[in-house]
Amino acid sequence: LTGSAWGSWDVYTDSPLRAFESETGVQAPLGYWDPLGLSKDGDVETFKRRRSTELKHGRVAMFATLGYIVPQSVKLPGYLSPTLKLPFAEIPNGLSAVTKVPGAGWFQVVLFLGYCELAFLKERDEPGNYGLG
Repeated sequence: LTGSAWGSWDVYTDSPLRAFESETGVQAPLGYWDPLGLSKDGDVETFKRRRSTELKHGRVAMFATLGYIVPQSVKLPGYLSPTLKLPFAEIPNGLSAVTKVPGAGWFQVVLFLGYCELAFLKERDEPGNYGLG
């Protein structure tokens, strides 16, 4: 909405949205696109937290997609739970696997993800940068 009917965007130098015009992902012709106005206050810390959260959710979604696709063709040998005599081969694909994995197994998954989140993955100066590559 910065056409001739609304005036030139260059005139609005005091706009809080100007704080994000140089961020990664800003592209012409829209510039910084925020249709819900979540960043209209211009708070840089909130912007960085939201960007970090967006990147993290995207990465989780990519891993979830791999976790849904890979078991279609690859099954690990051995047992998921030796005490219950539950082999990996008997774990179904997709969402039906959720009910087959024992509660202790889900506890281990949550414990490992908590460790990664709290102790291992520390963000650097840039959102999404963990210094791993």
